[in-house]
Amino acid sequence: MSQEKKQDKKQKQLSKKRLEDLEKEVQECKKLKEEYLAGWQRAKADFLNYQKEGDKRIEMALNFIQKEWILKILAIHDNLERAREHVPPKIKDIDWVKGVLQIEGQFHSFFKENGVERINSEGKQFDPNFHEAVEQIEGKGKESGTIVEVLEKGYMLNGRVIRPAKVKIAK
Repeated sequence: MSQEKKQDKKQKQLSKKRLEDLEKEVQECKKLKEEYLAGWQRAKADFLNYQKEGDKRIEMALNFIQKEWILKILAIHDNLERAREHVPPKIKDIDWVKGVLQIEGQFHSFFKENGVERINSEGKQFDPNFHEAVEQIEGKGKESGTIVEVLEKGYMLNGRVIRPAKVKIAK
């Protein structure tokens, strides 16, 4: 065999070896790409779940804060209602008394805008989901378990009880 043919054969062997090496390298790169892609996809899914959990925590905190804030305002509203009930008839027509009592209407508008509803309890059957029985009394002609008197009005925020009505029920 001539020198040229030997070199040509050697060249072909080197080219074939080089091609095999490149194919192995491409296969390794594909394998790494799949690993990295799967890892990235898991990390992205984990991050999205983390964001959702964070959003839920923020929403829960805001709901808790809103509930607590509304409960404090309800205490002020209750005092205003009690004051209205005890205003002497001879001063009900004085302008400043009327002005103070208009604040009660502002409370009602504020509550409605913020999803706060009063629990209607008077004359209804006692329901532990909405009422807190403070006392049982003889209900003259009333069915047992009927609410006879509401001592403190109950309220719901966005359909959930935030303060049950405190009531007296018939025995």
